[in-house]
Amino acid sequence: MRLMSVAVALLSFTGCTLIDQRTFAPSPEAQAQPAPAPAPVVLDARAPLVTIDYTAASPNYAELLSYAVRAAEMRDADVQYDVVSVMKDTGELPAGQQRALGVMRQIMRDQVPSSRIHLALRTDPALAADQVRVYVR
Repeated sequence: MRLMSVAVALLSFTGCTLIDQRTFAPSPEAQAQPAPAPAPVVLDARAPLVTIDYTAASPNYAELLSYAVRAAEMRDADVQYDVVSVMKDTGELPAGQQRALGVMRQIMRDQVPSSRIHLALRTDPALAADQVRVYVR
């Protein structure tokens, strides 16, 4: 009887393997996968009402901006404006701030109260030239 229980115990362990370092070693077929490229950062998913491009030192945007503001005001008399100055790097923040303030003043000349105009500054290293974008909400 004792011989029989030993034989059964030995037969039950025949399918088992000893656990050692080779058990957890990576298989030669497994290759490290490179990390996927990060998704591009979208500054603002909205389409701007107006984009003022500063490839020239002082672009002439007053007439176009006035037309766009009047059209937006006709659609909604309480429309809010986001004036966003976008620059290549943070070294240009003072110039970007002045540009956004200039656009804000131009919008105010079209009888829009300052309480409905919101200013913002952002950087985008991929930008070819600084811009001021006007969004509506």
